[in-house]
Amino acid sequence: MHLGLMDLDHWSAMERGVLRRSRNSHICLTCQHFAHHMNEDQHTVLRCDHHHALIANGEHLTKKCKTWTVRRDRDIGWTPEVC
Repeated sequence: MHLGLMDLDHWSAMERGVLRRSRNSHICLTCQHFAHHMNEDQHTVLRCDHHHALIANGEHLTKKCKTWTVRRDRDIGWTPEVC
């Protein structure tokens, strides 16, 4: 799914308490719903497509939510950024 810059302008930050600390590889970065986008200033914007929310920088490396799902691209070669 490709999102334009205008679409991300309406997304808010992830609500407090949704993400919880994780001590294993089940983190936002390894979740099926995690995605990233470059804004017009060439800054990386991290997002959760399930929650329709932006993820604070660094949170994707140490936290996850209750809806964490294994990435499908490893099983079937599907990459959402290409669609």
